[in-house]
Amino acid sequence: QGQEKLSCNPRKENRSHVVLCELGNPMKAGARIAVDMELSVSGLEDAGDAVAFQLQLRSKNSHSPNSPVRVVKVPVEAQAAMELRGMSLPATAVLPAAW
Repeated sequence: QGQEKLSCNPRKENRSHVVLCELGNPMKAGARIAVDMELSVSGLEDAGDAVAFQLQLRSKNSHSPNSPVRVVKVPVEAQAAMELRGMSLPATAVLPAAW
């Protein structure tokens, strides 16, 4: 299957950040489309253990213009690679028990 680049436009609606992506127009009845999106999110210090995204399909079809909103929770995880070099005098290191 060939891959096409999506055309997406960010905007604000009701004090929320919205990303609008055009998936196809017109789209044939029964069509299935797989979409991979990569998002960059900053300011996650107070996000807790997950970030929630609300997803909704919108159509220009007057019979059913909007799908139900689906909430997708993405786990937030921090990883760090650490390397210690040098010497400790005395040759011990004391770390807190809850570290």
